[in-house]
Amino acid sequence: MKILFQARGASLHALILVVLSIVFMVTDQRFQHLEIVRSNISLAISPLRYLVSLPATAGNWAGDWFTSHSDLLNENDALKAESRILSARLQKLEILAEENVRLRNLLGSSRKIADDVIVAELLSVDQNPYRQLIEINKGTSDGVEIGHAVIDDFGVMGQVIHVNAQSSTIILISDPEHAIPVQFVRSGTRSVAFGRGSTRQLELRYLPATADIMIDDELVTSGLGGRFPSNYPVARVTSISEDRIRGFVSVIAEPKARLDSSREVLVIKPRL
Repeated sequence: MKILFQARGASLHALILVVLSIVFMVTDQRFQHLEIVRSNISLAISPLRYLVSLPATAGNWAGDWFTSHSDLLNENDALKAESRILSARLQKLEILAEENVRLRNLLGSSRKIADDVIVAELLSVDQNPYRQLIEINKGTSDGVEIGHAVIDDFGVMGQVIHVNAQSSTIILISDPEHAIPVQFVRSGTRSVAFGRGSTRQLELRYLPATADIMIDDELVTSGLGGRFPSNYPVARVTSISEDRIRGFVSVIAEPKARLDSSREVLVIKPRL
């Protein structure tokens, strides 16, 4: 009996809820009195909707972020690789441009020379305080002989001391055992420039104290001795020191030729 009464009570409650629902629906449809209530309820539960959708939204955002980050990293690596390649190519182009300039200068120098010349490239370098030697890729098969003078596009470098069929050895004017007859362009004073084991210095010894010498005076080959043709640039005076007791002057001069950096040279073949 009790169970039957509970069933009837539940049915009555359901019937009441149904009737209220119908009344609210009709009232809302005809008079719009419940719009404000609906808006307030929607506003109240909107945070719940965001909370419910947050896991999915966060997952999508995280996936997009990781994908974008990965793409950016890959793109960054690709750009770095491309940058390195372009940088290497640019360096090569710069080297080629510098080499073209050197060759043009070298060919320009050869046009100013009355003697025949042989264009050569360096094969090896042996430079220390005791020996200043270079090896070039031209030899007897190209007409190179012992004693031929060697220059670059700036000045005299040295002379051939050993030769074979395909290569030659050059002693630089900076070698401690080398001496080259020179003349001061401004005053005409003659002297001999000795190597000091440094590509930056030549020494002129025991000049008279009355010699007309100044800083920045230019030195050229004098032609004496027959080894070097006359009037080729040799060096520029950088310092002058006087020995008052002995009455002599010593001069330090900087070679005009790029003894430590030139890669192409000219071997001078004097015309007979």
